[in-house]
Amino acid sequence: MTVSLLAVLFSSQQTPNQKTPKLPSISKSTILVPTLVDSPKSFLKAPPGYEVDLFAENLKHPRMLAIAPNQDVFVVLSRIEVKDKNQPHEVVVLSDPDETGKPTKRSLWSDTLDMPFGIQFGYGHLYVANTGSVVRWSYQSGQLEAIGEPETILDGIPNNGYRNHWTRNILFDKDRKNLYLTIGSEKNLAEEGPRRAVIERHPLDANGKAIGKPETFATGLRNPIGLAFNPVNGVLWTNVAERDYKGDDLVPDFLTSVRKGGFYGWPYSYIGQHHDPRMPRKPALERTTLVPDVLFPAHSTPIDIKFIDQGALVALHGSQNRSRLNGYKVVLIPFDKKGNPSGKPQDFVTGWLPKGSNKNIFGRPAGLAVMADGSILITDDWAGKIWRVRKT
Repeated sequence: MTVSLLAVLFSSQQTPNQKTPKLPSISKSTILVPTLVDSPKSFLKAPPGYEVDLFAENLKHPRMLAIAPNQDVFVVLSRIEVKDKNQPHEVVVLSDPDETGKPTKRSLWSDTLDMPFGIQFGYGHLYVANTGSVVRWSYQSGQLEAIGEPETILDGIPNNGYRNHWTRNILFDKDRKNLYLTIGSEKNLAEEGPRRAVIERHPLDANGKAIGKPETFATGLRNPIGLAFNPVNGVLWTNVAERDYKGDDLVPDFLTSVRKGGFYGWPYSYIGQHHDPRMPRKPALERTTLVPDVLFPAHSTPIDIKFIDQGALVALHGSQNRSRLNGYKVVLIPFDKKGNPSGKPQDFVTGWLPKGSNKNIFGRPAGLAVMADGSILITDDWAGKIWRVRKT
């Protein structure tokens, strides 16, 4: 990869009005699935002033996290893209009744879910996004098990999807008047229906139930995964995993602010007005394509995003569609006081991809959460662990 390309991929000064950046040409695509191996006891590295320790283990595919008001940790266990047919579709609760500093009790909240992913607390309930619906249960502080059947809040969501595009993430806005919902594409590249590759906004009543018709908030987002509001200016941000099979360096994945009514390219173009030759031309639509704010190297697969004081943390799950593995780390994108990206992504937690390895990995970071004391939790869905990052 050339120096000029690196500068493009890690630019954080882009705005929706910027010209389409220069990208490499299409090249041969390679499938390279890593091999999980046993890790050393201490292998993760954080910046000076931070330490990493093991928070929980022996979890089957932990993905997204939600921190309860009393600091119990709710974990979604879900995965489908493996040969093992006995996959979890669960939410479990990790609690610390003896205040030891780590969870000593594990409780099953529910195992009646269908490919769960997004999870949020709100309106005195716990909300969980299945692949085709959003459900909720009443919640009281300290509660460890769901009571009764869940109430369906949203139904009829297009389900499943290409590879991991079955994931549905959810997020309340600050005033709890709307619920944002991500829906990925059904295929790697295709013209699909209006409720694919989108972020929807669903209005809620005073009790947290969906009312009226959903609004298509943004389109052309092949697989929007992480969702977060920047606390400085209230702008919505998302991570997007872009299309496969265009070579090692195409197409860059990205983190972007989400403009209401914005179109981000899929499937006709990418990263601005780069037309995808596998698709028909849509000149008028392609001209409206917004350039994302922050680009990641292609196939690094950003999953979750969380804002902290220094900026935005992004979990890069890692590649399976390039000849050299990349990703497998958590990065920090600095933001300025106005809430705009102000520097290139910096390594924050690394070590899942051993130095020099192009096959073996120690795990894959996925979900993120920030606890009341400022410590950061990171799920590792392949190794079945949760790590904690704290200031020393």
